[in-house]
Amino acid sequence: MRKIIIVMIVLLLFSCGGKKQVKQPSPEYSYTTQAFKVVDEIRQSYQNKDNSGIRKNCSESAYREIIASIRPFDKAEVEFTPVLAEMEKDGYRLYVSWNGKWSYLGNETEERGLAIFLIKGNPPRVEKIVRGNPFRYPD
Repeated sequence: MRKIIIVMIVLLLFSCGGKKQVKQPSPEYSYTTQAFKVVDEIRQSYQNKDNSGIRKNCSESAYREIIASIRPFDKAEVEFTPVLAEMEKDGYRLYVSWNGKWSYLGNETEERGLAIFLIKGNPPRVEKIVRGNPFRYPD
């Protein structure tokens, strides 16, 4: 009886020690991750006043919209947090909560909001900022 129990325990241990399957992320998750990286690269380029970094991640119309909305600043610290992503007929909408602090001529401005980035293509590129443009501060 004792041998049977030992054999069953050994078999149980071997059956639990097999290779584990790693679940691959869905295409939607992968696209969302890529889209957020693009938006974050735009944020970093904005903070560093690097227009070429903004241009490479946007369509031409989105680039012109962002550049036209930028106000002068000495220093900017903007943080993005992804909130929601939606597939729509006209593209992919990425909702991003943002907090920003800008310094200009000794004055500090703090703002926060919710931006909606319309993203199209593969690799993803920003087509338009639908709402809450974080690049138009400080007012």
